[in-house]
Amino acid sequence: MKKFKELNAYAITDDFKFYLTNVVISHSKEIAIHWLKENSGYLNEEMAKFTVKEFPLDKKVFVRDFGETTAKEMIDEVIQNDTFRKFPIVAFWIEAKNDYYENWHSHFEIENPTD
Repeated sequence: MKKFKELNAYAITDDFKFYLTNVVISHSKEIAIHWLKENSGYLNEEMAKFTVKEFPLDKKVFVRDFGETTAKEMIDEVIQNDTFRKFPIVAFWIEAKNDYYENWHSHFEIENPTD
């Protein structure tokens, strides 16, 4: 029988390249960092510049176009999605210039096509 691994949330801050804090849900801090590096295109030497803190699963945050939620609620939302396969995931992220979080529920402005 497979042993259940506890999920945690990690706020991984990049204040040197993309200026984002990603809240990553993962079974371990190390996996969260390396997964973010691979999926976001960070270099190995940039990983040492990350600021990583545990993020409380029950901390209420405001997500643009979605409302107030927690990382725990986002886990439940994602697991119900037919395309969900496994962890880690990014629950939500915040740009350094903003005072609100964003995720796949946030509506982004569509850019006009260029010729």
